[in-house]
Amino acid sequence: MHNFKKILLIDSDDHFRNLLKSHLQEVGYNVSEAKDESEGITLLEKNNYNLVISDLCAEQCGCVGVLKWVKDHSLETKVIIVTSYGSVDCIVQTMKIGAFNYVLKPVSPDELIVIIDEALRKVDNRIYLKDVKKTCVFKDIIGVSDSIKQTIKIALKVSEVDSNVLLTGESGTGKELIAEAIHNSSKNRRGNPYIAINCAAIPDTILESELFGYVKGAFTGAARDKKGLFEAADNGTLFMDEIGDTSPQFQSKLLRVIETKEIRRVGDTSARQVNVRIIAATNKDIAKMAEDGTFRSDLFYRLSVVDIKITPLRDRKEDIPLLIEYFLEDSALQLGKNITGISGEAQKMLIAYDWPGNVRELKNSIERAVALTNNIILLPDDFPLAQDRFRRRDNAKDEKIISMEQDIVPLKDIERQHLLKALEKYGDDHKLVAKKLGIGYTTLWRKLKELEN
Repeated sequence: MHNFKKILLIDSDDHFRNLLKSHLQEVGYNVSEAKDESEGITLLEKNNYNLVISDLCAEQCGCVGVLKWVKDHSLETKVIIVTSYGSVDCIVQTMKIGAFNYVLKPVSPDELIVIIDEALRKVDNRIYLKDVKKTCVFKDIIGVSDSIKQTIKIALKVSEVDSNVLLTGESGTGKELIAEAIHNSSKNRRGNPYIAINCAAIPDTILESELFGYVKGAFTGAARDKKGLFEAADNGTLFMDEIGDTSPQFQSKLLRVIETKEIRRVGDTSARQVNVRIIAATNKDIAKMAEDGTFRSDLFYRLSVVDIKITPLRDRKEDIPLLIEYFLEDSALQLGKNITGISGEAQKMLIAYDWPGNVRELKNSIERAVALTNNIILLPDDFPLAQDRFRRRDNAKDEKIISMEQDIVPLKDIERQHLLKALEKYGDDHKLVAKKLGIGYTTLWRKLKELEN
């Protein structure tokens, strides 16, 4: 049921307004109605609505006042424009101001509800992201998938104790974000130093002096005593990224530090006590390496008191829309760009893409798109790499469909490819796409929704 969602319906057509109101109430929405823009704004001033469905007046681009009011006073509210006229200038104007979508009449209530549900999911996403930003500890760890929820649950649990943690997962999945979040929510260590080091980026000899420090004269160039990162992180957390790339010799020295809680600076004979929690991370199968003898098994067991595996983005695609919105809003704010959202086609393309670089690649792609676009909303062309791979994937499907060596494919697959080609050729002009395909606009809309499912 949707009875907690409030919708304001603004339309001068009594028949359409009453029909749609009745249908929305039947499926559980809480609906208010207004005959014109003035009456609608009065209701907006007195109530909080999740969604506004407004008619677009032919003569004066009506509903622009509603859009501006929502933009100034209620950013969480989405606005859907429903119109019989379809004036290009008015539609462009309303989309620039911030309309979520526009729909041409005639449209059936069932078809409109599909669009309404999509808009309200966006509302839920924005509310979720707003709550996430209030919770500073895990602010950059975004998602609703079971896997990311489980990751956050374990991270919160382990933050209550001082056990060492091993984070495993592909590059770009957010291992360092998890490590820092564990430290920042730690009962005993937050407020104390959090220091990160990439073990793979530093040669073994330098890595040892970086971590353990050295005394004056220990080697050429050691002109004075220097404290290492273990001492610098005392009473705090040391994040050791790419631990799987370290040498057996270094692993032996690290094991001794963990066992004795002491370090010895390079060139020194005396030991120094340190109280440091280690959070290690790797993109390798370190458990198998321990079995094969390419990583010390005793060190592996010491590091992996708690083992947290972070799922790659391609296996939690339900998190991508949230991540897109989060990174888009953040990038637009940092770069000073007025970007109101992302087109449905672009979002669908990003969801379909496999993201070998995971969340980091998605974040960088969004930032690049925001920096370079001249559009109000992000379009497929703003993501050239994802678009190229998306097209190549669909071309491969085309070849499979037309190949005489293959079994006969379902008719719906052929229809899908034909529809995608039309969209690629004519872009977002859905009226033209429908005309070229010889189908009605509402039929096209239904087929587009079927593609997304």
